[in-house]
Amino acid sequence: MSNTAVAHQDAEDENKPARGRPRDVEKNSAIIDAASQLFLENGFDGTSMDEVAKRAGVSKQTVYSHFSSKEQLFADSIHITIEKYFPDQALQGLETHTLEGDLTVVATKFARLLMSQDAMAMHRVLVAAAGRGPALAKIFWEAGPAEMIVKLSAFLKVWVDRGELDIDDLEKAAGRLVSLLKGKLHFEMSIGLFDSVSDDVLKAHVDDVVDCFLQLYRKK
Repeated sequence: MSNTAVAHQDAEDENKPARGRPRDVEKNSAIIDAASQLFLENGFDGTSMDEVAKRAGVSKQTVYSHFSSKEQLFADSIHITIEKYFPDQALQGLETHTLEGDLTVVATKFARLLMSQDAMAMHRVLVAAAGRGPALAKIFWEAGPAEMIVKLSAFLKVWVDRGELDIDDLEKAAGRLVSLLKGKLHFEMSIGLFDSVSDDVLKAHVDDVVDCFLQLYRKK
């Protein structure tokens, strides 16, 4: 083959879409999106892998090539929901660089996640499935709240290391922060008193939580 022909072939190869991975990523996302919708609509037991495949526009074999079980798919859908509201990089590049300011930013992100329609719907799914035993709740806990606790613990450690927070047990303190953020609002939403929270109400709630948390843990 001539040098000109080789160069032409290389140019064609560079312009071709990458094989496998981009398409696999698209299918993976489509499957998770479909499963997330179906879990919220029909619950865990009411969702089948056949339905997931149909809504995602892929074959059932393709679904199983990406996810070994419905339980794994459920866990990944929870993880993706958390990433949507609170991505891994959310703790980086906070702009205030004060304890109260950064805590307010982080608490607001978590509050928006906890009060989201997705979170409320998933809460109801778990309550409905409680009679089938703790297996599903354990999957949810490990993929959702436990991950939140890890992220919050990492954030709090930064301010402990800076000498502004006095916390002996980071995991326990992070759990308390989540409990404060849920508070009365989460309970009211979970039983259907209202289905959304205004920005003003959320801000007032977060401000109260931050004030309470700092009274507990700010270094004297």
